[in-house]
Amino acid sequence: PATMRRIVITGQGCVSALGTTAVATWAAMREGQAGIGPLTGLDDPTLRTTIAAQAQGFQALDHFDEKRLVLLDPVSQMALVAAREAVAQSGIRFEGELGERTAVIIGTGIGGASTQDQMARRLYGEKNPRVHPMAIVRVMPNAPASQISLEFGLRGPVFAVASACASSNHALGQALMLLQTGAADVALAGGAEACITVGTVKAWEAMRVMASDTCRPFSKGRQGLVLGEGAGVFVLETLEHAQARGATILAEFVGCGMSADAADIVMPDASGAARAMRAALAQGGLAQ
Repeated sequence: PATMRRIVITGQGCVSALGTTAVATWAAMREGQAGIGPLTGLDDPTLRTTIAAQAQGFQALDHFDEKRLVLLDPVSQMALVAAREAVAQSGIRFEGELGERTAVIIGTGIGGASTQDQMARRLYGEKNPRVHPMAIVRVMPNAPASQISLEFGLRGPVFAVASACASSNHALGQALMLLQTGAADVALAGGAEACITVGTVKAWEAMRVMASDTCRPFSKGRQGLVLGEGAGVFVLETLEHAQARGATILAEFVGCGMSADAADIVMPDASGAARAMRAALAQGGLAQ
């Protein structure tokens, strides 16, 4: 509708298997570097999976002190670092009432998988009745969004989106709608995942969908998928707000489409993706 406000992107942050910043990740992508490598850090000889896209360069103690880490599962650690980079690039300062007009929406498929895995190991494997006192704070799917809210003092809508592989895209779509309709003026939105644990890898192996060599999603000879970890966060704001503070605008977010296949729980239907793309083009006024 004509009354919808225009939304722009003014900051971006990333932690990935290609780099610990958006700048490093983009540079590696342009150079054709691969983020998939030998799976490390999981001491379980029964695992059949030997490769993963791990954020090997990410070291939590480079970004947080030990006291803060008590509260943070790796998924929240990566989300926070990505959010810090995005906010720094945008140059935005959450002063006055802006904190109340800023939303945080972070998508994640699982949440604090490392904490969940460690807790299960202690309870059932080691028969230890004591679990981490901050287990709930670390494991809940909305932990990344909540921790970003606390980091910057943001008091607008703060929540998680969990819709499997579409979680991050849906988070961005929700942020777009909040800003378009005036529920917020700024949003930190994106996604995070850090689920390379013994339990999660075993679960994916049970589905028999894991590739043994690499990830080739558009190849006729593809073998399956490869698990990865990381986070990506954008600063979204209304065009008026960005212009008023003299922000550098990276891109305009003109449309989003969401759909469900309503077919098979594990077999994607290409027509569902096509509907989402058509809806995004239509909302952005780009449909031909």
